[in-house]
Amino acid sequence: MVRVLAAVVAATFALPASALAYDWPVKPFDEQHPVRGSFDDPRQDLRTDGQPEHSFHSGIDIAAPDGSPVYAIEPGWVSLRAGAVVVTGRHVFGYWHVHPAVRNGRYVRRHELVGHIEAGRGHVHLSESVGGVYLNPLRPGGIAPYADHTAPTIDNLVLLSAGRPASILGVSGTVDLVADAYDTPPLAPPGAWAGARVTPAEIRWRVTAPAGLVVPWRTAIDFRLNLLPSSLFSSVFAPGTLQNRPSHPGDYRFYLAHSFDTTRLADGVYTLEVVASDTRGNSTTAALPFRVANDVRR
Repeated sequence: MVRVLAAVVAATFALPASALAYDWPVKPFDEQHPVRGSFDDPRQDLRTDGQPEHSFHSGIDIAAPDGSPVYAIEPGWVSLRAGAVVVTGRHVFGYWHVHPAVRNGRYVRRHELVGHIEAGRGHVHLSESVGGVYLNPLRPGGIAPYADHTAPTIDNLVLLSAGRPASILGVSGTVDLVADAYDTPPLAPPGAWAGARVTPAEIRWRVTAPAGLVVPWRTAIDFRLNLLPSSLFSSVFAPGTLQNRPSHPGDYRFYLAHSFDTTRLADGVYTLEVVASDTRGNSTTAALPFRVANDVRR
């Protein structure tokens, strides 16, 4: 089964981008709309028993006024869920936080009305999946038109020792490498969501020294295509990560590496280099010099 799913996903992304592009589920269909929540953004909620529940965002939140009509972006068969209309055709599209305007089990055409945005939601959550695998609607070849010309921001780079910031003047033992980074929607959402921040689509890192490369480029996160399982949440997001909320922009802290062993390096000065990118290849680079000092006699 895993091989079948892998083959389906591989075939999907092997197609030309134009073969997969679809338009927006709110009018006007052929114009870009504000997105206030992105794919694989952190979601931090409480279960009914009061215990924390963490997951990755399975779609994108398209801002639109309450009551706005929501339309099928591709034809298919309707399956109603609590608060959602799911349409299965070439791919499976979920329109969440809507009151349905269609019956369960019927066939809908492209651009046919499927529901209206529920009161108090201010957005429709759009998800897309194939073979049970959630895909990023903002990938090239996904929702269109979609243009993004701004690069993500890297706010801070830090080395953590036992959960606390280590002095870059003398690092020793094992440390966690962490980057605080975010992206901003290319169109600002309205109202209290105007300052919304979303996660970058990809973060890579490496370590260099004056003499050359020490650790080659490695990928810390890759949200460009597929949804990550909830079990990876605490491996991807470091403590201090906060979900995007109205009037409270998200704070995203990413583990670049866990238990990076500085004892494998000779004492001296190194540089941690980090690149954060979005789905359109806009990128930002940041660097943090640090000194390894494991030999206490120095």
